[in-house]
Amino acid sequence: MSSVTVTVVAEVPPGFKDGMAPPPPVRRLSSNGSPTEKSSCGTCLQRLPFMVDPRKLPCSHVFCFPCLKSEFAKTNAVNCPVCGKVFDNLEMDKVTKVQRMKSDEDSRSVKEPVSVLCDVCKKDPVTAISFCIDCGKKMCPRHLEFHDGYQIDFSKKKHKQISIEVYRASPNKFVVCEKPGHANQQLTKACRNCHKLFCDRCDTKAACDVNGAKVHDPREIENLSVELKDILSKKMELCSGKITDIIRLQKNTSGDLCDIQEKVGQMLEEVDKTAEDQISMIKSKADQLKNEITLHLNQSSNQVDVFSSSLMAKKDQLDDLWTSTQHLITQNRDAEVVRQYKARSDQLDKAVTVELGFCHLPRKMLSYTGSDEDIDLGLELEPSSPSSLHFRIKEKNSTVHCSTVCWTLEGHFFVVRHSDNVNVLKNLKTTNANGVALHKQGYLALHWANNKNYIILYSPELTFIKLFGEFFRTTDKFSHMSSSEKHVVAVDPDTKQLRVYGTNGDSLFDMKLVGMMRPWGVHYLQDGCVLVSDFMAGSVRKYKVLPGHSEPIWVCRDLESPVGITTDFSGIIYVASFTGSKIYVLSHEGVKLKVLTHKKLQNVKEVYDIDIVDDQLVLACGVDGLACFELTFEAVVL
Repeated sequence: MSSVTVTVVAEVPPGFKDGMAPPPPVRRLSSNGSPTEKSSCGTCLQRLPFMVDPRKLPCSHVFCFPCLKSEFAKTNAVNCPVCGKVFDNLEMDKVTKVQRMKSDEDSRSVKEPVSVLCDVCKKDPVTAISFCIDCGKKMCPRHLEFHDGYQIDFSKKKHKQISIEVYRASPNKFVVCEKPGHANQQLTKACRNCHKLFCDRCDTKAACDVNGAKVHDPREIENLSVELKDILSKKMELCSGKITDIIRLQKNTSGDLCDIQEKVGQMLEEVDKTAEDQISMIKSKADQLKNEITLHLNQSSNQVDVFSSSLMAKKDQLDDLWTSTQHLITQNRDAEVVRQYKARSDQLDKAVTVELGFCHLPRKMLSYTGSDEDIDLGLELEPSSPSSLHFRIKEKNSTVHCSTVCWTLEGHFFVVRHSDNVNVLKNLKTTNANGVALHKQGYLALHWANNKNYIILYSPELTFIKLFGEFFRTTDKFSHMSSSEKHVVAVDPDTKQLRVYGTNGDSLFDMKLVGMMRPWGVHYLQDGCVLVSDFMAGSVRKYKVLPGHSEPIWVCRDLESPVGITTDFSGIIYVASFTGSKIYVLSHEGVKLKVLTHKKLQNVKEVYDIDIVDDQLVLACGVDGLACFELTFEAVVL
């Protein structure tokens, strides 16, 4: 079989402009039209060995047959996404089929022999013509010339060489035992447990210390090599899938940046046109807005460049690993496969679990609301809503029940419910800590004991300072507390009231929560209002903090068992669900924007509280401990 070369080029499809981020590289076929094992479908990006019924278009680009049929069904034509050529009225059943890379068993039934490559060539090895028995190396014409010249000048004995055809007929014949007294016996067996090689004279009944086996489990080298090659091939398939994920993620990231670039270009034109028709007093503002938009674009571009470079570095590492493993199982002798199996298998396992991460574009979205009649151009940058959760850590202690959580500048502080009593005051023992809030002197914790809720003030080092407040309770239902610069509020779920205190601990007034069935979580807002979750009614309500009865300003309904509430720096509201699998995202006006979830939350039994600092979100998960996530945001253009 003739050798095949791959040319990697970055093709620019129609619609790309100067200065835009280029699309990901496309792997072409070789110059003779034959695909390589690195060729991939131009639609789904799957590599050739794992494509579904691969077919080749007249432009020589390869696709899965189902991908072609799906494209053809839309417009009765196929538009190649790689080169942009359009093929009308294409007879799908007559599209050229592409032969996949053959396995060892398939290759033995093919008359044309597989090329045997040079062991000495570092890059792009060429076909070998000779095998040196003494050196144990296959050599191409150039390296054979170096080898023979070295013998003439330096070697004391002449090395024995055979033609590559003789070597190809029985390569295992030339792998011999080097133990003293074994007279270069051929290695014919290998232990299935420790992969140690044996000749017919070796003792195969010796102790084997791998996998707890007492003795060696000898197998024929050829049979064991087939088994190990099959294992490596399956791991290579997983590695190929990871490479496909990298290519697809890099392609999607570049596409997102192109959308922003296109919209930014349109917005710049609108700003210029509007500024020209307005009086000179708004010219300076137009320039300022253009600079802000360009800065947003530069930030997005820099983020994508860094992320793309990281992705391509990982992809290159996986490509090299895949290629070297492919060379190992197709070009090396069975004994070499056995020798290198453990190290190569571990490398493939590690490659499959590589974390790809996310591209964090700037947390802004662009909107344009201006017109020719506007004095104000109407262009502004607004905070964007979160798009997904990225898991960071999970901490669990079998003796601790996490019922509330609160972030601080030093990290996070959480209060737990213990099985043992905790002394916080003389003659007072508590068994629960339901809520926690920041205070200018340290932390406030809401405890339950003796049919009362006690608010205890602790120092930053968590030492007791004083009893801050207390109120009677008839049940031990969970509830939370929150604080602001002026007030400290605690939910009383029995009377459906909000207990309001001053920052020094004085009881100011009680506020009736109108419309509440089972209040649970509470969060103080910067505008002097509070958000309260209703566990039974499945809603969140916003109230103005006033003495007496308070009607809700707005209500967000259809939430599943809402408990803890918090907001991020832009005021977006996050509500945790007690079931643990959902986090609701609400706007300032109480409109449900999105429901966030993550596979790590599927097995969480219950969630009690939530808090956010910057882009870090943490959940108090009861017996499942703490779960911490990173919020990712989309740079959405309106």
